[in-house]
Amino acid sequence: LVMAGAIDIGAVTPTTTYTDRGSVAVADKTFNNFDKKGRGANVSMQQVLNESLNTGMIFVEQRMGKEHFREYMVSRYKLGEKTGIDLPGEVNGSVSSLKENNDVNFAAASFGQGIATSPINIVRGFAALANGGTIVTPHVATAVVESNGYVQELEYPHSTTAVLKPETISTMTTMLTRVVDDGYKRGLKHYSVAAKTGTAQIARPDGAGYYTDRNLHSLIGYFPASKPRFVLYLFNVYPKGALFAIQTLGDPFFGMIEFLGTYYDIAPDR
Repeated sequence: LVMAGAIDIGAVTPTTTYTDRGSVAVADKTFNNFDKKGRGANVSMQQVLNESLNTGMIFVEQRMGKEHFREYMVSRYKLGEKTGIDLPGEVNGSVSSLKENNDVNFAAASFGQGIATSPINIVRGFAALANGGTIVTPHVATAVVESNGYVQELEYPHSTTAVLKPETISTMTTMLTRVVDDGYKRGLKHYSVAAKTGTAQIARPDGAGYYTDRNLHSLIGYFPASKPRFVLYLFNVYPKGALFAIQTLGDPFFGMIEFLGTYYDIAPDR
């Protein structure tokens, strides 16, 4: 979502490059890649996504600028708001760290730390890449059947305000498909899939930073990438025995795609 915002305003393109030294200093903090290794000069934005480079996302955020970054994360994607889904107990996300012009907060948020949101909010934001750029209100029902057999159809207003340009969506879909095909080596024979993993540290409940030995794995994507029908989001709290999300979630994720493709008789796009 951050990369999409940067591409949308022309701050970067898939071929924009930077020098990755493995870490970057922002104010009084040092941020590292997950392996603390640098990839050297001429690292493209495509490679940033392929390898989940934190230094690259900080580069993207800095090229965007704080105002644009805040606009996309908070105002356009609405990560701090409730989605309005028709289920009880939904809570707001936490993006208060972006209210102040603190360089460290924005750098951390560029790769997903220091802010918090719900899974359904992540799905809604990512779905904008699959539905033409619109932030929608998710729902779990289309009708209510009364005990007497009466069917009450539920009608919902549809948003028509696009938060991303069509060319941005096309570019991001191509980039995310390359992440699957080239980065993860998990491309499917009959369907193009646009997806991205996340491997994040888990925050301590006492607020004293993050656990050093506990991660949250996630994998989100849509397919067929050329004409999306489904968005899938899987996540795993504190998985053991594997470091990367593609190791723990790759098989169930792509297995579900193949099942859905067969069950709904979705035409292949490859």
